[in-house]
Amino acid sequence: MKKYLICLLVAYFTAINLYPQSNNLLPNKINSSSNIFIEYALFEVEFFKNAEGELKNKNINSTIFGLSQNFKLSKSLDFIASVGISEGFEYNFLSTNLGIKLSENFSLSLGGGAYQINDDKWVPIGLDGNEASSSEFGMNFGINLMLNNNFGILMKYNLIEPKEDESKQSMSLNGLSFGLILK
Repeated sequence: MKKYLICLLVAYFTAINLYPQSNNLLPNKINSSSNIFIEYALFEVEFFKNAEGELKNKNINSTIFGLSQNFKLSKSLDFIASVGISEGFEYNFLSTNLGIKLSENFSLSLGGGAYQINDDKWVPIGLDGNEASSSEFGMNFGINLMLNNNFGILMKYNLIEPKEDESKQSMSLNGLSFGLILK
């Protein structure tokens, strides 16, 4: 199923960009561009060892591969939709961000997304009689620097499952990621 979803999304992003969009030709169209990105993530994961009562804290490295579509909303504001998968700590995600351009090559982004966690370490336990789910909603904050028109670097803080207060034992997942962008 994961392969079909990725193929469908690649086809969708490709179809959107078959015809260049230009303000000179069609002034009412929204400018957009596609990017491929790869990130190296350093996650701090708290999980229940073998779904037992003992909470274990572990630092895990992960590689994230993804596609993003940027829609220019105004001169200094972009809407960014992303889809991706990861290896190391395995999850799939769909996220949306607002990008704020501080200069022509430097921007900040803030957004959230849905994460489907497939890793064996992540065994959620339902609370108060509710059924457990491996789907999470998370947030991210990033800094992007385009080195030229086609190549850039990025840094993100990902908060997929926040830590709760110490009185409750709960799983958490957050960390930094560093990556490359190719337009």
